[in-house]
Amino acid sequence: MKIRKMKGKAIAFAAIALIGAAGTVAAIPPRGTCTAENQGQRIKEYGPNGTSRIYQCEDGVWLLYAICDYRGCTIVI
Repeated sequence: MKIRKMKGKAIAFAAIALIGAAGTVAAIPPRGTCTAENQGQRIKEYGPNGTSRIYQCEDGVWLLYAICDYRGCTIVI
């Protein structure tokens, strides 16, 4: 009985952690929106916690260009 309760608590904790983590990440722009016409274009996506990410269109794929927060942006490409 004790093991069953511990498993239930572990599953609930993992679910809450995943839900919390999912809410802090900005969404990647939709597939198919990076085309030859907008090559080099940058899009800024905002997260609910005040951070943002900048994505750049390169060769038909959105690449993470920079991660930004209250201190500024860090370029990752």
